[in-house]
Amino acid sequence: MNRQQRQPQNEIVSWYNDIPICTKFLFTSFILVTVIGSTIINPFYLLHIPQYTFYKLQIWRLYTSFFFYKLSLSGAFQLYFLYTYSREVETTKFSGRTADYVFFLLFEALSILIIGWIFGLTLFNQSLVMAIIYIWSQHYREATVTFMFGLRFRGVFLPFVLLIFEILQAANPVASLIGIFTGHVYHYLQEIYPASGGTRFLNTPQWLYYWFPTNISSTGIQTSFGTILNPGRNVPRTESTSRHSWGRGNRLG
Repeated sequence: MNRQQRQPQNEIVSWYNDIPICTKFLFTSFILVTVIGSTIINPFYLLHIPQYTFYKLQIWRLYTSFFFYKLSLSGAFQLYFLYTYSREVETTKFSGRTADYVFFLLFEALSILIIGWIFGLTLFNQSLVMAIIYIWSQHYREATVTFMFGLRFRGVFLPFVLLIFEILQAANPVASLIGIFTGHVYHYLQEIYPASGGTRFLNTPQWLYYWFPTNISSTGIQTSFGTILNPGRNVPRTESTSRHSWGRGNRLG
């Protein structure tokens, strides 16, 4: 009896331990900040409000503003998308290159903070998730994605389908647009411009490689879609299902 009760717990622990390090950080932060902000702390103290973040040195807002989301069905979908697409990106495009993925997340966080401040956003979780989805869509450009009502399209169109779906729900699309824009800026500077003969402006700092050494396996990359041998820009045709209801953007005031 006790053995049967312990088995599900062990499976959950094993599943959690198998989550890649960056996705685990994002996933855990989302849950912790959301639960704390919904049960213990006034959500106001988790928002990024410059006069409090910088002038009153409430620096933790720079962290919590990327992970707080109201306990709701929309929040559950947000968490699912964060986990699913971050894991895919980390185990394929950035496989064995944790330092590069950390640099991508830091670049996105800084870019989203700056642009979000201009537009008066106080929460950036939606922008970060959309930026990750955008990078996924570029890596899995030819993947087949099945959306609601059986709609099928190439993976490269996923961010824009989600954006249109959000607009049809009369939601504020600003946060998602910021995520798409910052994701494209990274992709352009990291992939497109250098491939056309331009200078690579984005280079992962050496201190990140010190903390997260490169470790690429010669046997291929394990993903939820299968094993990818000699991964590169040509990725296998895959299929995933997206059913999601984006929340509204958060504006100051």
